[in-house]
Amino acid sequence: MLFNSLHFLIFFPIVTVLYFNLPQRERRYLLLAASFYFYCVFSVVLSSLLVFSTLLDYTVARVIDGSQRPLVRRLGLLASLTGNLGVLFFFKYARFFATSFVSLTPFELSPGLADFLNHIVLPMGISFYTFQTMAYTIDVYRGQLKAHRNILDVALYVTFFPQLVAGPIMRGQSLLPQFREHHVPNAERMLSGAQLMVWGLLKKLFVADPMGNLASEAYGNLTQGLPHNEFSGWALLLATYAFAIQIYCDFSAYSDIAIGAGRVLGFRLMQNFDKPYLSTTLREFWRRWHISLSTWLRDYLYIPLGGSRISNLRTYINLALTMLLGGLWHGAAWNFVIWGGLHGSYLAAERALGIDQLDRRKMGVIQQWVRGIITFHLVCLAWVFFRAATGRQALEICYRIFTWAPGRGLDNDPLFAWEPLYVGAVLIAVQIIKTRVAFDEWLLARPRLARMCLYVCLGLIVIALGGGRSPEFIYFQF
Repeated sequence: MLFNSLHFLIFFPIVTVLYFNLPQRERRYLLLAASFYFYCVFSVVLSSLLVFSTLLDYTVARVIDGSQRPLVRRLGLLASLTGNLGVLFFFKYARFFATSFVSLTPFELSPGLADFLNHIVLPMGISFYTFQTMAYTIDVYRGQLKAHRNILDVALYVTFFPQLVAGPIMRGQSLLPQFREHHVPNAERMLSGAQLMVWGLLKKLFVADPMGNLASEAYGNLTQGLPHNEFSGWALLLATYAFAIQIYCDFSAYSDIAIGAGRVLGFRLMQNFDKPYLSTTLREFWRRWHISLSTWLRDYLYIPLGGSRISNLRTYINLALTMLLGGLWHGAAWNFVIWGGLHGSYLAAERALGIDQLDRRKMGVIQQWVRGIITFHLVCLAWVFFRAATGRQALEICYRIFTWAPGRGLDNDPLFAWEPLYVGAVLIAVQIIKTRVAFDEWLLARPRLARMCLYVCLGLIVIALGGGRSPEFIYFQF
């Protein structure tokens, strides 16, 4: 079910009303049924994977928590990792690794196997809920969390619909206890959540989608086999800026709606974005961008590898390996691996030069702007590989941008071609002067009924204007 759909606009108020009118004991059953229905709108068959993940990690966590024998505990953890990563590998990476193996060897795939691999459907949000369920088992293994005896709690942890498909990736210590809390209707909290949901819908419809159209005009041209020299370097640069704005506003919009929906129901979901394009280093960028994933990679991959507590060389390798796997998490293609490798190289270079230790509070305004511009363009360079269909096409785009190659502009309209710069400037201005904070304060001073009517009207406008034309969120494919 898409957040930006009439279906969700009907579904969510019904769930909210029922939730607050049911006894505490029945509320979890309602949330579980609503969560499965939310996912079954995408696929009834693939929702069985949620059942598998729930049963696997519930059972394994109970075994680990109930045993003092190191071998049993390790075998339990191995079973969880094998089961979760095995499902993820099959659905997301089987075709990628098979075709990569064939391209590097004299072997060929049989027609039957190739056809089978081509018909594998990627389950919606599998990367998100797989990482979330693994985090639960790993935390139980580490002794940071007790295994829950009630399978309903674990099932809700795996399937909770606001953050099921694209995060934030929650930890068991944070989310599981909330299913036992007695949430009461609170007008201010519910209106605050509704405001965040409307804000996310507005970002999606009026910023992310138009910027996506601009990016697709140039990048889509390359993926459709049209002449590669059609767009100028300037147009491709603007298209890259457009994609940078699109992916930030699209993904942060989903997080806003997820956090807002949880807040309406009384749940606290973690912040996932914190003005990432104002970062002055790449290390700071990853503290502000997709925070739930970057902290997951830090806690469950980078630190277990040794983190920065070992030699510099090993630290650089750990950074590179963590970001390479982070890139592969995003998609089964070499361009995603290159994207992760670029960010790993950035982080290693910053550490080698001591840049990652710089305190922005000690920088002058000009130094902050210069470092911010450099950081933003390094991020945009990596976005080229993230957005392009292949690594080869990404290299061609980079070549045309850096050589300022001639060609046609976006939509053949000089004013239209500047739109990414206009939108980007507005977004930066909003973040710097904290316009949203001032607006929030003004809005919170309005009567509740007026605010409620405003949110409903804005929501209806977003759905009416977006309707079926507003595409799904980018991170649904991951």
